[in-house]
Amino acid sequence: MASLSKEDIILANKIADRIKNLRVQACGVKQMNFVERYNVEKQNISRWESHIKINQKTGMPKGRGITIYTIKKFCDLIGITLDDFLMTQFLKSRFSNLF
Repeated sequence: MASLSKEDIILANKIADRIKNLRVQACGVKQMNFVERYNVEKQNISRWESHIKINQKTGMPKGRGITIYTIKKFCDLIGITLDDFLMTQFLKSRFSNLF
């Protein structure tokens, strides 16, 4: 597996932030509200919203981003399109070749 660049990590973390923001808009601050409403495991939500961090000792990334398939599943759950998901200024600039 290829090493993640600093830009890759920033993008993955922005996606995690976007998921959290949309989840909070859909169901409020508590993850359990989302779990109960959409019948998903709390661990999945935590993983989707987790940031990739750099291990201070090794300099290696810790954590992982989520796949486009998982993002699509999340979008389907809350009733938005992938286009809607990507319509933040930061994400749109990173995926401008898709639009």
